[in-house]
Amino acid sequence: MVHKLTEEYANHGMSLKCDIYTDDDYPKDAPVFLYFHPGGLVDGNRDLIAPWLVQSCIQRKWPLICPTYRLLPQAGGDGLLQDASAAYDFARSWNTLPKFQRRVIVGGASGGFFMAAIIAHHCNPKPLALLSIQGINTFRHPFFNSSLLLAEQEIPPSTMEKYITTPMQSGDDMRPDESAFVLDKLTPNGAKNPNYTPSEAGSENPSIYRGMLYDYYTFNNSFVDLVGSVDPGYQWAKLPDAKDRVAQWPRTVIFHGNNDPDVVLNVSEDMRDCLGEDKVTLIVADGQPHLYELEKFIDDDAPGMDVVRQSVARLDEIVASA
Repeated sequence: MVHKLTEEYANHGMSLKCDIYTDDDYPKDAPVFLYFHPGGLVDGNRDLIAPWLVQSCIQRKWPLICPTYRLLPQAGGDGLLQDASAAYDFARSWNTLPKFQRRVIVGGASGGFFMAAIIAHHCNPKPLALLSIQGINTFRHPFFNSSLLLAEQEIPPSTMEKYITTPMQSGDDMRPDESAFVLDKLTPNGAKNPNYTPSEAGSENPSIYRGMLYDYYTFNNSFVDLVGSVDPGYQWAKLPDAKDRVAQWPRTVIFHGNNDPDVVLNVSEDMRDCLGEDKVTLIVADGQPHLYELEKFIDDDAPGMDVVRQSVARLDEIVASA
């Protein structure tokens, strides 16, 4: 029966923990899936994981590791890379055979995929594969540098000041979310639990909250200033001398809705076009918005879930070929 463990994977001025979904009978040489939560790198917590992803890992006997990480703006790009690298090292060595390092599939949803991308850019050995769930792969894309107004109206700096000047925070400091995953959503064998009843929602979200920093920084073209030191983008892949570097890039699977206002589809298309279709598989969910699948199960007959299943199948092919 799958159970959840919580362990500290690093301490970078604060304890950084991860949840591990696993079972005692999983092979100790099986790949591990390392998943980074959404929240635009400014909000969210490690409970924001889709049931379908937990189920997919259970079906393949892949331990699933979901870390907390420090958030922007306090963490900066170097802090994000420090946390991402520590989580990657932890995943490679977690509960494995003596003198053996696990292969790691690294994925993330929305802003969480940026953490996966910087692992691929900066860490060795490279991950076994990457999975982008409508993810941000770079902040050097024009979407984040064109003064786009994602909120209904411009957010004044005074509104965000308390979040910008607060001490360092991680996902553990964030408010609970009604989309949070709990194991009770699944039966002991990993199927959808038809008897699960969600707890009553807490108080309504305030009209001003930390996650608005994403809209604020996008409008003010601030993300490159915050994380540019660790974010090389992908235009380098088009240079004549980049062939070896591109060859080392892990095979990447992306699914992305073409009705996503928060991270437009072209962010993923541009990564594919730079690295090439032999490295990046992009599957488009027609008409779907951002994180449309966050509360869905793998067998749900819902719009866009066929794309999720196709993406998992493509990931299976990559793992098998490796």
